[in-house]
Amino acid sequence: MADTVTTRTLFDGDKKLITSYVNVSDGSGGTTKIVDVSALNTNAKGQTCTTVTLNKIWFNVSAAATAPIQIQWDLSSGTQTPLLALNETDNYDFSSLGGIGNPKESNYTGDIDVVAPAAATSGETSTLICEWIKNY
Repeated sequence: MADTVTTRTLFDGDKKLITSYVNVSDGSGGTTKIVDVSALNTNAKGQTCTTVTLNKIWFNVSAAATAPIQIQWDLSSGTQTPLLALNETDNYDFSSLGGIGNPKESNYTGDIDVVAPAAATSGETSTLICEWIKNY
């Protein structure tokens, strides 16, 4: 069996992107792409988005402190780069510092992954709402 995961793009404009992620764990863990920059709308000038910057996030993660959800910068090969580890219920606003941008390490894709750990207990839930700034 696998986790039950729902991802949605709530808004995809010229400059902003809003995504949602809901996971009900079966205890096996898994990785889900929540932003695929190649699938995003182009801007009014016809430019394609290459990366996103995390501007704000709201989350509710019922996993134990030893099994937080991770948001990662996606790489085509090599070890993924962690962005945030999330647990419990909170929200972060990074807009006053311009958001958290992609470090553009070797082999970066511009995409964003969420990792639900295998240490999560069956039935635990995670909900994330993210506001991203699109970069061209």
